Amino acid sequence: MSRCARKLLPLLVAFSSLLFAVSVLADSSATVRADLAWKVLPFQSLTLSGGGSAGTSTTSRFTLREPTESDLLLGYIEERGAMTLVASSNVAWSWSVKVRAVETNMGRSRDGTTVKPLSDFLLRANGGPYFSISSFDRTLASGAFGVQSLVVDYKVLTDRQSYKPGEYGLTLVYTITTEK
Repeated sequence: MSRCARKLLPLLVAFSSLLFAVSVLADSSATVRADLAWKVLPFQSLTLSGGGSAGTSTTSRFTLREPTESDLLLGYIEERGAMTLVASSNVAWSWSVKVRAVETNMGRSRDGTTVKPLSDFLLRANGGPYFSISSFDRTLASGAFGVQSLVVDYKVLTDRQSYKPGEYGLTLVYTITTEK
């Protein structure tokens, strides 16, 4: 049940009870008329599945693990189902979930000689095509009225020749917006 409906339901029950009481106590020739109207306000929210407060944006921190030998052979580390977002909207227009990185790179190697670029970090939603992250909003997914789960996968490129161990990671900001 939506948050709005949970707030309105007790008011509607109380109002209906009052109308019933007035009609029972009133003279049989009396008439009671009540006009009731309400407006449902536009609402959109984006949450992490499994908890957290609902809002128009959410933040997630990703820390890159050390690649295994097989990761280096493949040329990437892949984290399928790294997180699940839940997009909710009662807006008549379509919505988009945008994503951007807070940092301008993923960090430096332990020896300080190599910077891991943002372009090495790829992501996708619900099995769609991977795309690279940037510090500017990119569209991760879009949809229409209702509730939709977005299973987000991460992929980090790890070139065997140039990879150097380091403390790599980034902060991602996901935002839901209306598209008219």
